[in-house]
Amino acid sequence: MFIHLKDFKRLLKEAYTGVGLCVARRGDDVLFGGSDWVIATEKESMDKKQLAAVIELAGELPENGEAFKATKEENQYEIGGVHWDMIDRTEDREEEEKLTVTEVVLERYPGGKPMRVLQAADGRVEVLNDRFVKAIDPMSMNLDYECEVQGPFINRKFPKQVYWKSEAATLTALLYDQDELKEKDILEYLRDIKMEG
Repeated sequence: MFIHLKDFKRLLKEAYTGVGLCVARRGDDVLFGGSDWVIATEKESMDKKQLAAVIELAGELPENGEAFKATKEENQYEIGGVHWDMIDRTEDREEEEKLTVTEVVLERYPGGKPMRVLQAADGRVEVLNDRFVKAIDPMSMNLDYECEVQGPFINRKFPKQVYWKSEAATLTALLYDQDELKEKDILEYLRDIKMEG
């Protein structure tokens, strides 16, 4: 899996201590999700440290077709809203558009969370929590299952999410709604300025 272990653990723990960590299984694939992200990967492509990070919090992996939400209190099995749809949307390659990860990082007000500016070929800009960009680590790939990380991409049919893919894993994350950001004037200014990645 192309996500740095430290960042993978952080994502899992933040979900587990927050809204709950969604853990699901469909065939050979397992899904892990938080409030604004989903990772799906082939179970066999996960190394022992990645599996241990999940087991440490969730205690187990579900059987095929099952899902649960792991929290500090307990694992809740009959949950709705498993985010396989966020992963399935990444399969429509015809509507896929590559984005450039720019060097521009804005501090979100209030709270100071770093936001990374992504740019489309037409100059349009999108904004994503920078933690997702920093989590991408090609050196963490299991080369028996994957050899290239592609992305980030956006699917025009589902413009609120961005994703990276390899042969074995997908990370998808929700973009910030620019209308709700105090920095929207800066983003409007950055539109149509060609930024290097």
